[in-house]
Amino acid sequence: MAWVITILAAAANVAAWNTPGSTLCAALGWSSIALFVSALIPSQNRSARLFVAGCLTYLGGFYWLFDTIKDFGGFPTVAALPIFLLFVVGSAVQFLMWAFIFQNLPVFLARLGLRTSVSWLVAHHFWIKIFPWDYGHTQLAFLPFAQVASVAGVTGITFLMMWIAELICARSVTTFGAKIAGVAVFLSSLIAGQVTIAQVGTPRPSDDISLKTFLIQGNVSLHRKHDTAYFTVNREQYLRTSAQVSERDSLVVWPESTLTEFIPDTIREAQTIPLLPFLNNGGAFLVGGLTFSSRERYFNSSILVRPDGSVANPYHKMILMPFGEYTPLSSLLPFLKDINATAGQFTAGEEPGLLSFKLSNGKEAKVSPLICYEDIVPEISRDAVRMGSGLLINQTNDAWFGDTVAPYQHHVIASFRAIENDRYLLRSTNTGLTAVVDPLGRTLASLLPYTEGVLPMEVSLKNSRTIFTIFPIPYVWLLIAVAGFALTLYNIRRSRAS
Repeated sequence: MAWVITILAAAANVAAWNTPGSTLCAALGWSSIALFVSALIPSQNRSARLFVAGCLTYLGGFYWLFDTIKDFGGFPTVAALPIFLLFVVGSAVQFLMWAFIFQNLPVFLARLGLRTSVSWLVAHHFWIKIFPWDYGHTQLAFLPFAQVASVAGVTGITFLMMWIAELICARSVTTFGAKIAGVAVFLSSLIAGQVTIAQVGTPRPSDDISLKTFLIQGNVSLHRKHDTAYFTVNREQYLRTSAQVSERDSLVVWPESTLTEFIPDTIREAQTIPLLPFLNNGGAFLVGGLTFSSRERYFNSSILVRPDGSVANPYHKMILMPFGEYTPLSSLLPFLKDINATAGQFTAGEEPGLLSFKLSNGKEAKVSPLICYEDIVPEISRDAVRMGSGLLINQTNDAWFGDTVAPYQHHVIASFRAIENDRYLLRSTNTGLTAVVDPLGRTLASLLPYTEGVLPMEVSLKNSRTIFTIFPIPYVWLLIAVAGFALTLYNIRRSRAS
């Protein structure tokens, strides 16, 4: 029976990740956690069962990574398959750690109903995730509950879900006081979330800036994007579309690496290089392009062309994609470069970007670009907002994932950056999902994937700060994870000594 429950838990997890952002996804997320709690309680074959569940989760939930490794990384199928299987098995070790920590935590945590959440927290922090998903991401459609992210991040949502599930599924073990505390925290979070949602209709603060934005989705295929004969046609296609919508006091956003010819990152006037867009009509451009500072330093960058034609210091992508923008371990094992000959050798940027331009009323619009998967990393958005950013803008190219669920998974995870920091999030992508997310995490508008189009939206550049933005919440969770790991080691040592 324990095996059946474990497999069902993994199946619910996979189903949740294949229906991202839906009400069904939220329900499946809760179901999966409840089943996993029930699967963790029996000690028989616990480690084996959880490891198998982890393998099934990554095989079924993130199957598209195989094609990404093959197409984006440039590996032949014979090499991509073992790399993908290594990813599955390696990632499933997190579930093995989850079982091990759960088994060895002190009894008092079981009485508090915290064994599942603390053990997951330890495994989540101390094992590598190429695709950093968490159970809290399944709750985007449960809007009042999703607002917990503005206080405690996605980790806080996951922690609370697991706490509630254990209080219910292991109710014969947990204390009455723990049950009361868990229910009180959960209900309080729902009430606070509902209050936050109700405040959306209130007048906008006077210091917020209103900005017209136009997100361009060119729907350029991977083949044409890397066809050197198509470079100029690609740029002209984007510029022609932009010219039809750009206006005074607006921001036009092009996706990641729309400009595929390398340009110097020292350019400060758009007129000096024909590749950069400039219409001289009072509108600004945020363009994804490739830049260089020397023969050895190449960057995946975001370039702001201001309304007067001046160019801000480009933002250079900080988190490079393995196998596409660099080859992991290639410095130690040079032969990997030969196997993965199509991978670039880019240099990572060093700090979040804060780009600004003046509007006709004298106000300064401050925006922060997030390139590709940087919008799934909470720390980058949080640091950008702390620097003064009023708007988060993701520029990405999800064409590598093909017609799969991956772009929707990416979008759901990214949407939590808006909730965490009380900011609008714009997502300009080459093939989709181009969308506008409001500070509650709601997708206000989007373009259909694999279509060419423009998404117009007027957004507010906000100055508010959330608890998540102000306080080092991620480090609080890290400290709790360290404490949980220390308690595990102490309990193991004490058990062996007795």
